[in-house]
Amino acid sequence: MNIARILILALAAVAAVVAAIFVRGAMQPSAAPSEPVAEVREAAPSVRVLAARGEFAAGHRIQPADLYWQAWPEEALSPAYVTEAGRPEAITDFAGAVVRSPMAQGEPVSERKLVQPGEAGFMAAVIAPGMRAVAVPTSAQAGAGGFILPNDRVDVIVTMDVEDRMTSRMLVENVRVLAIDQTYSEEEEGAVVGSTATLELTPGQAEQVALAVAAGDIALALRSVADTAGGPQSGAIAPAEPVGEAAPRSVRVVRYGQEHRVALGGGQ
Repeated sequence: MNIARILILALAAVAAVVAAIFVRGAMQPSAAPSEPVAEVREAAPSVRVLAARGEFAAGHRIQPADLYWQAWPEEALSPAYVTEAGRPEAITDFAGAVVRSPMAQGEPVSERKLVQPGEAGFMAAVIAPGMRAVAVPTSAQAGAGGFILPNDRVDVIVTMDVEDRMTSRMLVENVRVLAIDQTYSEEEEGAVVGSTATLELTPGQAEQVALAVAAGDIALALRSVADTAGGPQSGAIAPAEPVGEAAPRSVRVVRYGQEHRVALGGGQ
């Protein structure tokens, strides 16, 4: 056997082996492509906190519908937030509270943002911007028999002695009553007989009422609920005048047992 025949036989054997390996590989099923492994992230633990349902300005009176519970990341929880686990009745508890500083929609509620009736700062939060709270003496006789309640509207009437003649004047009309003594809630039932009524007035009207308290007696006239549109207005009724002469606009001052007349315009 010559060398050429041996080489041919060797090449044939190698080709047969390669063919066998190829056929064997073709007969086996191909491996399925590997699927990407989805990354599993655990949800961050959360708690339910009390939040504002809308945007509330300072002075807004909170109603139960203004608040709701929302999920909040536990890692971002502030100790000032009100949680459902710590105070489950918070929505009911905060009904009637007043917003102390503006709140954004969805903002978690903290007790520093709200002030409850009877707490320090409640009256300042209730007063409308630009208005003043002025306390005036009252009684059952001077306050519509004691049936004036917080949030009612009244007219302020002053009665004074002018040159030995009693005269009355409508000083301010359509004034909101903020409180009767220490009673703040307008939901109080029945008469509230107190010795002091706190009224919401403009700065100019506050000066007029303070002068009237010093000069005479104050009476509050209760207005109908159908006649409360608009804000407080200065009274349009002039003081009664003695027949035949103009009534002097003055205040009677007793000093060291001596009576003096001081004109409201500053003269004597």
